[in-house]
Amino acid sequence: MLETSFGLIFFLKRPNPELADGMRYVYCRVTVNGVPKDISTKRIWHPSKWSVGAGRATGNKEDTKTLNAYLDTLTSKIYEAKRSLIEANKEVTSEAIKNILLGRTESGKTILPIFREHNDQIAALIGADFAPGTLERYETCLKHTRDFIKWKYQADDFEIKKLDYEFISQYEYAQEIDDWSALLLAEVEEHFDRIKAEVDQSVDTIDKAAAAIKSNQRPVHFSDRKQAFYYGLAQSLPWSVVAIICSILFSWLISTDEEYRERLRIVEAYENAPAYRLLMQNGEIVQDERGNFLKLRPQEKKGDVLIGQEYIFDKKSKEMLIPLGRK
Repeated sequence: MLETSFGLIFFLKRPNPELADGMRYVYCRVTVNGVPKDISTKRIWHPSKWSVGAGRATGNKEDTKTLNAYLDTLTSKIYEAKRSLIEANKEVTSEAIKNILLGRTESGKTILPIFREHNDQIAALIGADFAPGTLERYETCLKHTRDFIKWKYQADDFEIKKLDYEFISQYEYAQEIDDWSALLLAEVEEHFDRIKAEVDQSVDTIDKAAAAIKSNQRPVHFSDRKQAFYYGLAQSLPWSVVAIICSILFSWLISTDEEYRERLRIVEAYENAPAYRLLMQNGEIVQDERGNFLKLRPQEKKGDVLIGQEYIFDKKSKEMLIPLGRK
């Protein structure tokens, strides 16, 4: 059915809340027989660079040309949608054109009903052309497909015409992850069973040791508190000394390790750190009211020099060179 009136314009729509720098959304309005439908172009543009009359961006920059080219392409798709409705002998409406642009169809075939029909046909041929295990595998595959669509697209089904490489690759990846997850769960379960057996065995060993210790216990009697104190001190003092020594060693190791790590961090951060370290080790440090200084002296004679303790003045470059190794 032909329309009596048709209009197409592009315009800027003020967002709520406002976007940064006063940017606005670019919308397309299709009007058929006085009924308008607005379609977002998923683009933003500034009003200062927009022609209301032309419904296009103004200027000669690359971003302007890109936006206008996109709007021209969208215009062609709208007229193509209108033509497809006319050729299909369907009513031309702004809603129908919008649905075509957004990929909405009235009766698109979906995956799961076709999959279900296929499995029903397999079930009818069990014992003749197919084994029961075949149907079981197809039913498992159908369940995985339903779960994948729910997870990936948050939908109950998926149109066949929308099938693309992304769907297939993601579906294969999900299937692979599912298989690996099942294998991982089996290994984890086996691992925990092994740990449980080891723990049970350890508990039995501890119970036996506790029983043996309990049977070997002998009551001790003291005549006064002073005797009891010295007895307890004699029993616990060696272990206390060992614990204190171990704590001191542990603290020393931690501090040494932290100092080593800090030195290593500095050396790794500054490639010439070893050279500076050599200079400060060999040089003489002096201190006066002005602060700390590295004391050097001019080279007395040509030849060998004292590393980090003498300096050579290069008259040509007007630079003072401090030796860090022999010539």
